[in-house]
Amino acid sequence: MKKFIIGFLALVILAVGVGGFYLFKHRGSSETSTKYNEFSFISEDKDIDKDDFDRIDGQYYLSLDFIKEHIDDTVAYDKAEKTVIFTNDKGTRRAKVGETEGVINTKKFGIRDPIVEKNGKILIPSEIFIYDYPVELTYIQDKKLLLMDYTDVDYAVGVSTGDGLNMRETASLNSPIVSILNKDSKVYVYGEKGDFYKVREIEGYAGYIKKDLLDVEFPQERLKVKNESEKREAKKPLNLTWDYTYGPQSEESIEAIGNVKGLDVICPTWFSIKDTDLNIIDRGNQEYVNRYNSLGIDVWAYLDNSFDPELTQKVLSKSSSRDIIIKKTLELTKKYGLKGINIDFENTTVDDRDNITQFVRELSGVFKQENLLVSVDVTPQISSNVKNELYDRKALADVCDYVMLMAYDQHWSSSDKAGSVAQYKWVEGNLNVLFKQIPHEKMILGVPLYTRLWSESSGEVKSSVLSMYQTENLLATKSLNPKWDEESKQNYAEYSENNKKYKIWIEDSDSIEWKTSLVNKYNLAGVASWRKGFETDDIWSTLDNTISAYN
Repeated sequence: MKKFIIGFLALVILAVGVGGFYLFKHRGSSETSTKYNEFSFISEDKDIDKDDFDRIDGQYYLSLDFIKEHIDDTVAYDKAEKTVIFTNDKGTRRAKVGETEGVINTKKFGIRDPIVEKNGKILIPSEIFIYDYPVELTYIQDKKLLLMDYTDVDYAVGVSTGDGLNMRETASLNSPIVSILNKDSKVYVYGEKGDFYKVREIEGYAGYIKKDLLDVEFPQERLKVKNESEKREAKKPLNLTWDYTYGPQSEESIEAIGNVKGLDVICPTWFSIKDTDLNIIDRGNQEYVNRYNSLGIDVWAYLDNSFDPELTQKVLSKSSSRDIIIKKTLELTKKYGLKGINIDFENTTVDDRDNITQFVRELSGVFKQENLLVSVDVTPQISSNVKNELYDRKALADVCDYVMLMAYDQHWSSSDKAGSVAQYKWVEGNLNVLFKQIPHEKMILGVPLYTRLWSESSGEVKSSVLSMYQTENLLATKSLNPKWDEESKQNYAEYSENNKKYKIWIEDSDSIEWKTSLVNKYNLAGVASWRKGFETDDIWSTLDNTISAYN
């Protein structure tokens, strides 16, 4: 009897062992992968060697070797001069290891973070080149993960068929689990290996998933299709200036109109929404238009909201009111033979954000039927939550030909601290914040032709606006010798008088050249200056020469 029991127990143990092996074989390992515990970089589905990328002070670096293999195999490196050269349809860019200035088409541009050498690799900051190519870098902060995809490729997309689906390191059930997918999670599908697909989460890790766990939508050529994008001939960016007009223009001012070197468009501030009766103030002058047109300079209409938040709310909240304002604005635009319009709604509230977008959308639909260009002015983004912003910049960019970024008034009349009107790093930082909302080819950079003279006394800070000529006169009168401030890329001067300390960050040809170089660096649509009459004579040559680097 005892022998029978022992034999029976042995059979049970053997059956359990076989069953456990069977379950393990078909259910797989439950081990969690540690593959992505540290900062990682995945290009499509490929894990990139750690020597080929880095993140330093918030800047993403890619190695020259990686760029040549995955982005542009024509990138050159001059070892003797330690210079990297990019040549593409945007022109030629040159940048040296360790230098904070580069050259694009013979014109200089600033580099926030220089090229470095590390572990035998040349690491290049992405800002130097990434916007010239059909690729997109995305950083997933909670996963410490940098991703790169091609914007001209349609990828196969797989959708998980249930909850708790395991994505593994390799094409094996015995492989550690990289990620667990919920039902309807989406992944890019890059290839096949046996019973598995090679995949990557849209904003996450790469690995393998069993084929029977995914519903896959394939493009025409099975896994991915490269879109044939039209090659646009690089053209000279637009050079626009605003002409502040607060009343009817005199004959003397019309007679004084002369050629402005390199200027493409002048935008006089002629039209304003006046009141809730939907009247529009008209400061237009036909001879003004004729004079500038004879010089080869287009004139655009301009419409503002009188910078009145209550008026803005009442006028834009009704479809009928918007329609009347649009019709009247179109009539005035056609009356003077203007080629486009610039919409400048300021001092508004977050509650008016969607009404502003809708107004611009409706106006754009009307104006484009008349072959008139539409542009809109926006401020830099302040809140990290775009829903708290005064403008829906992405929606505006979708319906407009151009979006003007008013990249000035960093420090302004009500500021409690003296500072630059538009520090170079501040301007560049604000551009980069908005690139995911506004396409480069639609963004026009607004630059200031004025500065502020600051006075400090007993903890009180005040300022007044100075034109460039007024600034030159101040420097001469006070016998000041400005010094170059590398951080702001402006000349700076200070002096004391009557128990007050005066400070001034100067806007001049040098500072404007630096800011305008960002147009070339980031392939922007152009530059817009506020405002005509504040400039010194050399500014127009500076603007023209800098953006003419495209030619």
